[in-house]
This record gives sequence, C-alpha cells and structure tokens, in this order.
Amino acid sequence: MKKWLIAILLGLFAAGAQAAYRIEHLEPASWWVGMKNSRLQLLVHGVAIAELEPALAYPGVSIVRVTRTENPNYLFIDLAIGTEAQAGTLTLDFRRKKKSVLRHQYRLDPRTPDSATRHGFDAADAIYLVMPDRFANGDPGNDRRENLVEGVDPSDPNARHGGDLQGIRDRLNYIAGLGFTQLWLNPVFRSNQPRGSYHGYAITDFYRVDDRLGDNALYRSMSQDAKG
Repeated sequence: MKKWLIAILLGLFAAGAQAAYRIEHLEPASWWVGMKNSRLQLLVHGVAIAELEPALAYPGVSIVRVTRTENPNYLFIDLAIGTEAQAGTLTLDFRRKKKSVLRHQYRLDPRTPDSATRHGFDAADAIYLVMPDRFANGDPGNDRRENLVEGVDPSDPNARHGGDLQGIRDRLNYIAGLGFTQLWLNPVFRSNQPRGSYHGYAITDFYRVDDRLGDNALYRSMSQDAKG
C-alpha cells in the first residue's frame, strides 16, 4: 500500500514539475524567410527551460546548435533557415526525456518586396533627432500604466513628461515643413525602471514599444506615414 502511495505521489510530482514549464520570453518574436544571413539565434527565457531539448520539423529550417549557460532559465537555439524555406508558422517542440512538455508557435514572415534594395539615408538628407517623451503628448491616456512603475510628472526634469509616438505622428507634416527628410528617434522600447527612464536607454524589453509611448502597431503605422 505504501509503495503504491509513494508511486502515485512521485507521479503527481513529476506531472506538476512538467506542467510548470513555460516560456516567459522568446526573442526575436518572429523573423523572415529569404534573409541574406541564413542563421538566426533565438533566446528563450523561462523557469528551468534549459532542462528541455528543443526540436522542430519544418521544411528548410533546422536546429544547428543549442547553447545552455550557468543560468538554467535561459536557452539559446541557433536555426538555419534555408533558401527553400517558405513563410509560415513552425512549431518549436520542447522535450524532456524525449517527451513533449511544451510547444511554441514561431512565425516566419515573407519579406517586403525589394526590401533588400531600399534606399537608406545619405548626405542629401537632413535628420531630425527626437526624444519622444519630450516632444509632444498625442495621447494623454497612455501617460500612466499599471504594469509600469514610473508615471508622468512634467514638473520634474528627471521624470517622464508624457510625449509619445502619436504626438510625433500628428506632427510629421510640421517636421517635413522644417526641411527635414529623416527621423532619428531615441529608443522607444519598454523601459520599466523606477526613475529616469524618459531618455529611452534603460531598456527592459527590446521587442516591445513602451506602453507610455504607444505600441508596436503604432510605431509601424507612424513609420509608414513618415515615408509618405
């Protein structure tokens, strides 16, 4: 009876341990097919994620190396994305003792036509440097976010003042009217610091626009508007 009880408890413990695996962050969040460099390294962050072995089955994509560090909560996966790989969604399968315990869908997007030959900036351009938090507050509704520790205090020179991407987007014609042809923004990534993060260099998430400035979709649409 005791042996059966011990076996059941061990089984429940093992099941609970496997159920605890989850991915907190996976960067970059997506990628493209047809890039000049065929290699891509994924950073996977999650509790004890290094205990798992990643696998995938997707035409033209293979895992060429898996790297673990002293920190068991990080795993690095090097992918090779061949020229035959098509845009779509692949499944990263994380296994423990050859048994799948966690899966993650990863998107490979098609490249924008002629993106590899786009014209960048050169000596003919006049570049306007913008610190978004100090430029214009286009959306006062995003000044404070419950998931971010620092709010807005325009009376404090070291605090955030409320400027955002919408404020820049609303004034693109003004900037162009001054004769500028390119925008250079201070970093707009999430900076979840208790103080002094308005400049944008205290980044805590390199793949997400800071909620007090807007979001990834707004950043993309602002970029499209600026090209017009």
